[in-house]
Amino acid sequence: MNWIHRDTFDSLSTLELYEILKLRQDVFIIEQDCIYEDIDNLDQSSEHLVLKEQNRVAAYARIVPADVKYKEYSIGRIVVNPAYRGRGLGKEIVLKSLELLKQRQISEVRIEAQAHLRKFYHDLGFKDDGEIYELDGILHIQMLNRLIP
Repeated sequence: MNWIHRDTFDSLSTLELYEILKLRQDVFIIEQDCIYEDIDNLDQSSEHLVLKEQNRVAAYARIVPADVKYKEYSIGRIVVNPAYRGRGLGKEIVLKSLELLKQRQISEVRIEAQAHLRKFYHDLGFKDDGEIYELDGILHIQMLNRLIP
């Protein structure tokens, strides 16, 4: 497997962008049966982290800069290709995202997590930051990771 880090939207190839959007659509819209606007105008200002194996996107996350969606940096659209689940890639891509931010001395990172994944994110250092709420028919919770106390 190899990591691809695209620090700007424009550095994504057309094929990479297609594969990322297709995976997000397949999981977040079709698999989770959730009609929502995945293409939300945040991709253009985000960094994109892709884990590929044999030219297939195995996992993906985007890093949104501070003051774009939240006052803190945030990690979102974290997704693992169904063909690669059960191999720890979700954890791996979150840890890689956090590592990139720590290298820049970013002190806090926010996520808008699906509530059923709270323990997964707790185990990676995130803490609840508010109450559970519904978003697009799915329960979510804001979570914060203080990378630098």
